[in-house]
This record gives sequence, C-alpha cells and structure tokens, in this order.
Amino acid sequence: MMIQPQSAAVIDLGTNSIKFILAERTDENALNILEEQTLEVRIGEGISQDPARLTSNAIEASVQAIAKIIKVHLPNSNCAIRIVATSAVREAENSDQLTVALKAETGITLEILDGHTEAYYIGQAIRMNPLYAKKKQLYAIDLGGGSLEWIHIKADSVQQALSLPLGAVRLTERWIKDPQKPLFDSEITAVRRAVERTLTSSKLNVPLGTTLLGSGGVFYILKQLVGGSEQFETKEIEGWAQSLAKIDIAQRIQQYLIPEKRADILPVALITIASVLEFLQVNSIEHSRSTLKYGLLKELLKL
Repeated sequence: MMIQPQSAAVIDLGTNSIKFILAERTDENALNILEEQTLEVRIGEGISQDPARLTSNAIEASVQAIAKIIKVHLPNSNCAIRIVATSAVREAENSDQLTVALKAETGITLEILDGHTEAYYIGQAIRMNPLYAKKKQLYAIDLGGGSLEWIHIKADSVQQALSLPLGAVRLTERWIKDPQKPLFDSEITAVRRAVERTLTSSKLNVPLGTTLLGSGGVFYILKQLVGGSEQFETKEIEGWAQSLAKIDIAQRIQQYLIPEKRADILPVALITIASVLEFLQVNSIEHSRSTLKYGLLKELLKL
C-alpha cells in the first residue's frame, strides 16, 4: 500500500496581503503545490505611525480572511498548519490583540517572525529552487509592504539575512502626501534618500557583475508591464517608476491594469527597487518566486 505524502499549509500574514499555500511532499521527496491564493488584505495600514498600531478594522478583516481560508480549504484537515506574520505585526504595539482574536477564531497560535528569521526562510526557499541550487553565491531582496529583506547565500548556507524598514506601504505612508495623485519630485527624492541612508548604514554591497534575485508582489506586476520577461534592467525599472509616478491612481489602473489594491504603492515600490540597484551598482534583477511560504514549507515537510 502506498503511503500518502505528508501535507502542510502556510498562511503568511504580510503587511499588504495574506498568502495561503497548501502542498504535499511526494514519494520522490519533491514539493507538489495543491492550492495557492493571495488575498489583498492590508493589515499594515498606518505602519509608519509612531507608535505603530494595527487598526481594529484591519485586525477583524485579517482574522475573518484567515478563518475563511481554513474553513474552505482546510476543513477537517490533518495537515500541519503554520500561520505567520511579518513586519507590520511584529512592530505594532497592539499585535497581541490580533494574536488573541485569531486564536479565539481558529484555535491556531499566530507566529510573529522576527526580521532575521523571515529573511532566513526566504533564503531557504531560494536554495530549494533547482534553478539556484548549484549557484555558489546568491544575493536576493524580497520587497514587502513593511520591510525589504536582504539575503546573501554562499554554498549551502545563508551568510547574511537582514530585514530593512523599506517596505512599499511604509515608505508611501511616510513620504507621499497623497498616493492617489501624481507624486511630486520632492517626494520621489525623499524616498530615494531614505533608501540610500538605510543601505549605507547597513553596509550592503555585492560583487561587480552580480545579478540580484528579487521577489514580492511588485515583480509580478513589473513582469506584466514589460510583457512577460523575468529579467529587468535597472534603467527599465527606473523608467516605469517615473512613468507611474507622473499619473494618478485612476490612470495607473485604467491604462496599465495595475491591481487596485497595489496601485497606490506601486510607484514607491519601483522607486525603491531602482534605488537599491543603483546603490549596489547592479544592472539588472531577476524575478524569483522563492518566497517566505516556500521556506516554511521546506521545514514543515522536511524537504
């Protein structure tokens, strides 16, 4: 009799969205994705405030969205389940309200990952990808709503894993007066300087000629904008950043089919990526699908 592959589910409560994935380990010790979904629920609304707090509406929306995922996709499931939260929740002074509400609704305890751990799991996901498994050295960024994760992998180990306060929601709230409107040049400059200050203080660098890996929702939109390519030149990203910054949110949605829930933060996301590449003197970035949820699955399924 064949043994059924072990299954596991991850629900990633990010600053700008909730990501769900259900997968199994096959008899060949490979990962087989059964279901995958992204819900545009922004738990990190107001993340740039001091002190950072989660709104009651955001908490309620997030708890109900996660409860629905479990009810619809994981009814009576015996698979291992991990629900994790990242930047917005770990920084919020009232994150305990979310933890208590989620436990009461689902019976599952929310894990709040620190920045290093979040970056580490992304690194594990990259190493699991056969496209990168044989690379001696890799550098990657993952741009979320609250933070930017920086990962340096050498041989089979994660050499450096950092979480930097450069998320697209955070920078938009901090530096853009009205993200529904075209951005002022002074606002664009402020975002660039914020990125440069953070990268300088973090002492990040890469060898000349390095191709950086990039993950996060912005790269899927960028792929759509450039016609399907998975490789993006720095000057190409800069061009799109400038173009989208010059128009209002309605035009971004109508002319370029930008998802409504992402259209307000996309210009800043692209400015951030372009600024990172320019700072590192890197000419291009390659879209990587190796994100946090895959690193967590690797651990759960012992791949």
